[in-house]
Amino acid sequence: MKTFYQISSGLHVAAGLSKMIRALKIRQVTDISVARIVLICLVFILSSYKVPGGEPVMTEELRFQSERALFNYQIKYEPFSEDLLLKCLYYEGIKYQDIVLLQSQLETGHYTSDIFLNGNNLFGMKYPNRRPTVATGIYKEHAKYAHWSDSVVDYAMWQEYYLSRGYRLEGEIDDDFYLIILKSIPYAEDSRYVPKLVEMSQRDLT
Repeated sequence: MKTFYQISSGLHVAAGLSKMIRALKIRQVTDISVARIVLICLVFILSSYKVPGGEPVMTEELRFQSERALFNYQIKYEPFSEDLLLKCLYYEGIKYQDIVLLQSQLETGHYTSDIFLNGNNLFGMKYPNRRPTVATGIYKEHAKYAHWSDSVVDYAMWQEYYLSRGYRLEGEIDDDFYLIILKSIPYAEDSRYVPKLVEMSQRDLT
């Protein structure tokens, strides 16, 4: 059990961080680089600080969530890139990321489609009627998102919806299994959707 001194010390650090955040709001910081540095410092301080005689203020889970929040803040001000997409897939806990990355390339024509450029839709998602969604509306019969990263969040919701409803084989975790899921749902109307993903995957290996 933490002592009163340990708790008091931790609260002191938290109060200091709170003052920094309030100062940013008061000064209405608009320089993205300045705000980013402050957020990085907050994560670093919380990651390294230990209450006297106790454990770190920030647990591994809290560290991950803080890094995720920082990443989500940063990408709002950066142009889209596949590297950022890969990081987003990681932070949103997307399963079978190699296949999902190929889906994004196929669905958007390597990120050149109108649905992606104007609807921020990476995966050809339609607006769902049953499952939860972060889509903001419909664009040309497809779901529309405020930012491309929201499309990734929505894909995570799609995975959770289907993988929790019987589209799962105990112990099967490889990409081939996921391709079977995409075909059996089916994910797309195109009967050659999965074969196209397989062909793309094979080209990546050559």
